[in-house]
Amino acid sequence: MPNYAYRGRDARGGLVTGRLEGADSGAVADQLLSIGVTPVDIQPAGGSIPIEAPEWWRRLSAPSISDVDVMLFSRQMYALLKAGVPIMRALAGLQQSTRNASLAEVIADLRNSLDAGRELSAAMRNHPRVFSPFYVSVIRIGEATGELLLFLDDDDELPRRLAL
Repeated sequence: MPNYAYRGRDARGGLVTGRLEGADSGAVADQLLSIGVTPVDIQPAGGSIPIEAPEWWRRLSAPSISDVDVMLFSRQMYALLKAGVPIMRALAGLQQSTRNASLAEVIADLRNSLDAGRELSAAMRNHPRVFSPFYVSVIRIGEATGELLLFLDDDDELPRRLAL
């Protein structure tokens, strides 16, 4: 059966895109309507529907997070928090702007943990390959004293020491 790329709207009006197999575009439209998606555009798509890689393969092939990535994360967090941006909005912006997909996943997990009521240091502690115990301890001290900005300072030496 041929593949069709579609765009549609869900019950809330959110955009939904994807690919489906069907005899024709009418059959694809029927499939979409049956799952609660109102089709907006259905176009023939060449090739087969890509099979999603297993979780273990995705993690194995994911880019690593370097010390430079952690340093940039620290500096950007400092700049955003110093500018008065709320921490959740700052993390959302960093998640969207990072080029490293692995770091974006870590930031997403940090956001979810903060949204669940955990402290930033506790959320960072769940990622020992990214944030060293020293880094997490420094963040914890900043949280306890209410001076987190001092510990994310734009000083060249501190982020290097934190990345160790």
